[in-house]
Amino acid sequence: MNKKYSCVLLIPLILVLFLSLSFSGEAAKGKTSRDGRYVDNGDGTVTDHRTELMWTQKDSYADLGECRNWYKSKNYVSELKTGGYSDWRMPTIEELKTIFERSKSNSNYRGAPSRLDPIFASFGAWWYWTSRTVGPCCARGIIFDNGKVGMGIRHTCGNSGVRAVRLGD
Repeated sequence: MNKKYSCVLLIPLILVLFLSLSFSGEAAKGKTSRDGRYVDNGDGTVTDHRTELMWTQKDSYADLGECRNWYKSKNYVSELKTGGYSDWRMPTIEELKTIFERSKSNSNYRGAPSRLDPIFASFGAWWYWTSRTVGPCCARGIIFDNGKVGMGIRHTCGNSGVRAVRLGD
């Protein structure tokens, strides 16, 4: 085959490849959960249309591959720039309870069920810290395989992490 014809065939192939990559990125943006409640914004964030809160798609454990105590979780959230936003914060107990859904299943870092919509990243923390502190030692958190609110010592790590939240746009 001569060079003239091989260039003619190569250019459309490159164009098709470029367009398919462009559209695959767009397909991820706007993906909704099965029940239509959550939207994957395609930038590492998920919007909950029931509460109008925006969550990070990955929690700190899924993002960093390690647990975080309450202090490190607070610092992690304060430095986040996910989705181009810098106003991330630790959730309240009430906010975090809204994304716990007993009927849904995702996998936490151990592969055990986490009662979280699959639109969120898998292999995250087992326990999520909240902004609620208790006395000089402790803070509240939620176990995401059973939804129980508990209290943990802020300096301990265990299997904990944080899922950052902000008010949606």
